[in-house]
Amino acid sequence: MEFVNDMQSLNRKLLSAYEKHGKKTAFTAGISGIDAAGKGYTSKKLQESLEDLGYIVANINIDPWQNPLPVRLRKDNAAENIYENIFRWQQFFDQLIFPSQKNKSIYLKTEGIRSDADIYYTLVYDYKDIDFLFVEGILLFKKRFLLHYDFKIWIDCSFETGLKRAIQRNVENLDEARLIHDYDTYYYAAQQLHFERDDPQKAADVIFCNDLIMSKA
Repeated sequence: MEFVNDMQSLNRKLLSAYEKHGKKTAFTAGISGIDAAGKGYTSKKLQESLEDLGYIVANINIDPWQNPLPVRLRKDNAAENIYENIFRWQQFFDQLIFPSQKNKSIYLKTEGIRSDADIYYTLVYDYKDIDFLFVEGILLFKKRFLLHYDFKIWIDCSFETGLKRAIQRNVENLDEARLIHDYDTYYYAAQQLHFERDDPQKAADVIFCNDLIMSKA
């Protein structure tokens, strides 16, 4: 693994890996980290840089593929349940990621779910002649998923900084005490399991430091 702390270096590492890609499938980069690490921001910046160079990027976030609240936020064995059941993993890969990789194109009309409520909405994926396929989200570097990525980027961020960012953005529309409780009980607890079982940082090809506290340590 290599460590970088600026977007230009990260972009160069990604392009270098792409140029060595000898497969006929779409070059697939997994972009993962803890909640509120800056995964979405980073993937968007990488997408913009690549599109400026003329590449076609399918930037796919796993969040709309969550299970309903009663499934993912069970109180019994909460961390384990989030780790296993927060997303519809099989459908996500079978219906969206694998066809996108194989064909370098996808048209899929499906339903996404909001992260703050069990409200579904129409979700359309429509990409042609994909050069870069980004798969972005938490828990993506479970051992059983690693073979699905040609390049793996870990967005490094402390739980302390992540929680501060989560409180600021509050996409769940919760009061602060409830938000902290849910992150401690469900999301960050599950991500601690991820560290223990999968060592996602070790699995990454590049670690991008997105935390001023950690970069100054």
